[in-house]
This record gives sequence, structure tokens and C-alpha cells, in this order.
Amino acid sequence: MDKQFDSSRKIFTLSHLSVIAVTGKDSAKFLQGQLTCDINNLSESQASIAAFCTPKGRVISTLIIVKTAETFLLILPNSLLDKVLKRLQIYILRAEVALLDQSESLLLFGLHCLPAAFTGFNLPADDFAVGSHGAAFIKLPASSRYLGIVTQPESLTTLSAQNGFVVGDTEEWRYQDISSGFPWFDEEQSELYIPQMLHIDTLGGISFNKGCYTGQEIIARTHYLGKAKRSLFVAECRDILESIVCGSTVLDADTQQSLGNILSYQSYLQNTRILVVLQSADAESKNLVLDDAKRTAIKIVAIN
Repeated sequence: MDKQFDSSRKIFTLSHLSVIAVTGKDSAKFLQGQLTCDINNLSESQASIAAFCTPKGRVISTLIIVKTAETFLLILPNSLLDKVLKRLQIYILRAEVALLDQSESLLLFGLHCLPAAFTGFNLPADDFAVGSHGAAFIKLPASSRYLGIVTQPESLTTLSAQNGFVVGDTEEWRYQDISSGFPWFDEEQSELYIPQMLHIDTLGGISFNKGCYTGQEIIARTHYLGKAKRSLFVAECRDILESIVCGSTVLDADTQQSLGNILSYQSYLQNTRILVVLQSADAESKNLVLDDAKRTAIKIVAIN
């Protein structure tokens, strides 16, 4: 994590994310046939990243999936909520499954702290492990961060007061998401990439032996025939980006050849972190610039 965040003990309201509850006796079987992860490996103490894909293997949305005693919770960006609900609904057919938007009844929040900073409770140490202490806490990868879920807003206030957290803003949280290489994206980047291009496999979100699911043929073929030609990288620019949008082109500064595109970005404290999907062989050997009026230079940085 960046040095400016090392000593932080912060709490964040994650209003840019939504929650879908998947209920019914067929919900596990239904999700097993739609998402890239192995639903049978989930438990109340183990969540997972996953992708929901088109039949051609293109990622509609990345998700964090959490199992509770009664349901499955799908966490995803707000801008993709309606699209994912409509696409999932198509596949229900005669299955006993219900999809419910729970964004108003469940409050998502983020914590940035070391596990020992939390009073009377050991936060989970392993990636995507889930702990419970008046809320569900999911350990996020490559960071000292946790995604939390509560049903009562007042319990969040109590947790914060008891543990001395200060309130952080959404821009800081999204900056940290990108710095850790977490592949969230919004609607304009939906259906453009296969999961391996977004490193969902390296984050443990793809099962290659669980059987068929939507998009499985293309995803498995990429896995068994070789690496994807494009891959996800974290890049940095020591400036605030103003005229760039997600999907903008990344160029070779010397030849002006297109090497890939921006998946997402976030500026914070006069710095910008960017998730870029680039041709794997070129990313770290080229001088990279953005396709903007200033030809803004960016550099690949290590995930932190």
C-alpha cells in the first residue's frame, strides 16, 4: 500500500457498489452455471471474486460473491446492477431462484487498518476470507483492507466509534482498489475482455474443473492453449487526469501505436492510478502515453 496510507485507520462508505441477493433452493446450482468461480467452494467464512460473462466469454461484470446462511450476495458496481439483474434473469427459466436488489437494505463499507487495530475481533488474514463481528468482513487481496456488510447503519457508527476510525472518501478507496489491481469497472467497459485479461484467474476467481457455465468454452480454451494476449497492469501518472475517460487508448510514445486501453482510473492527492489492459509483451518495454492532448506519460508500477 502507498506510504501515505500506511498508518491510516479509516472507514469508508461504499455507495458506488450495489448488492444483489440470490435466494431459493436452486440458487447454488444456478450460480454455478453462470459465474466463473466454483460456488461449491464457498462457505460463510470464504468468499470469492468471480466474473459473470457472455456466451462468448466476455466479462459483463466482476463480482464479489459472499455466502450467508440463507442466501448468496453478489457485490458489483452500481452502473452494472440493472444489466446484471436482467442478464441473470434470462437464465433462471424454471429454477427456483429469486434475484433481489438489496442495495437499500444492506450497507457496504470499507476498512483500511491492520488486523490488530480492531477491538475484540481478529479480522481475517487470507484473501477473500470472511469474518463476522456485528458485520461481515471480507479480506481484500494485496492490501490491509476489508469490505464490510451491515444491515443496521447504527451498528456501523458503533464499530467506527469503538475502534477510533476516521472517515475516508470514496476517491481514496477507489484509488486503493486500483493500486491493488482489483478489476472493478463500469458499464462502458462491460463485455470487452475475457476474465484472464483482468487477472480474475490469478485472484482465484475461475474454476477450470467445475463443469459448464456461461462463457466457459472460450475461457477454458484460452487457459489450455496459452496465455491471453492482453493482460491487466497498474499504471501511474503524477498528475490529475481531466480529459481522459475509461476506454481511452494507451499508446507507444515512440511509434504512436495503440497498445491497449484504460479499464478504470482514480486521481487522489495529485496522483492518478490507472488500470490498463495492454498487450502483454509490450507493457513494460515501451514508453507509454495516453491518447490525450498532452500525450500524458504513464508508467507501469507494482501492485501494492
